[in-house]
Amino acid sequence: IPAESLDAVFEPFYRLETSRNRHTGGTGLGLAIARQLALAMDATLTLHNRAGGGLEARLTLRKLL
Repeated sequence: IPAESLDAVFEPFYRLETSRNRHTGGTGLGLAIARQLALAMDATLTLHNRAGGGLEARLTLRKLL
């Protein structure tokens, strides 16, 4: 994912890959739903490009006392 799009991909219906559409599968809601669920749990969900290639999805949960 280009660095400038790492936050944009969490927007509902946002797609980077133009070959995927409603007819070929997916609606562009997966990451938006995942982030909303994380926020509902008082957590954060972030994406980071890895130096050697690939993508890291990081879910950080708040520690409960």
